[in-house]
Amino acid sequence: MSAGVSLLKKTSVETDTFVQRLDGRVKFLYFIWATVLVYIFYDPFLNLVFLAVTLLMALHARVARPILTTLLIIVVPWIAIAVPILSLPLGFPWNRTVIGYIEILGSRYPVYLEGFGWGFTWPLRIAVAISSALLFFLTTNQAKLVATLFKMKIPFKAIYMVVATFQFIPLLASEANVIMQAQIARGLRTDVGFVGKIKNYLAVVIPLTLSALNKVQTRAIALESRGFSSPVKKTLLYEARLTSVDYVFLAGMVAATLFLAWVYVSVGYSPIARLSWVWGGG
Repeated sequence: MSAGVSLLKKTSVETDTFVQRLDGRVKFLYFIWATVLVYIFYDPFLNLVFLAVTLLMALHARVARPILTTLLIIVVPWIAIAVPILSLPLGFPWNRTVIGYIEILGSRYPVYLEGFGWGFTWPLRIAVAISSALLFFLTTNQAKLVATLFKMKIPFKAIYMVVATFQFIPLLASEANVIMQAQIARGLRTDVGFVGKIKNYLAVVIPLTLSALNKVQTRAIALESRGFSSPVKKTLLYEARLTSVDYVFLAGMVAATLFLAWVYVSVGYSPIARLSWVWGGG
């Protein structure tokens, strides 16, 4: 089974840690907060701090493995490609400051700070956004997520759309794997070229789509027979409440925000790496 399918089959991990005990609204706010701050600052070292904090929380919550797998698939190749292309004299328009030289096939090429910083900063921004979003998804029980969204006054049909999506993703990933194995057992060749792989995907996508439509129709009939659209007050399994753990975590976020605001005003948008804002040409 591929790493992508394995990741899609992941659901929330039920363990008794402070991350799981945090209210879903607080974890979603942390996702928004961390993502916005790493885009306000232009500093790869600061991005690494946010990423390290998120990964430590994921490690404590026992969901670090799927998050690290995602980062290895998406972010690490991006850095490996972007840094050499942008930091070497290959056309990045804002390169100004030479920080060293590298020899390639007997030729000596300069390495530029602006391209080097750009190649690290943007993938790390995406890494923080992905890791914090997955932390929210993998540590929030779906029943508690419903209560959280309901507490935020979101329409119940919109809540169901969100929760149903989370339920269908691992279900369809598992069914896609079953269909693929069935097609292989019937003689589907996997050692083929690019065009052949497209045909193989069609052999999976078509029955998977038909199966998904059938499941959606069956679920819609079941929901309507149970009065899903009836104009009455809904009863929830959980009641979303902020606890002392949530308030302490929020207080930490407020303190960090105030400190980073002071850093931004006093030091600038790149307090550690001291990078120039390349949009302005350095």
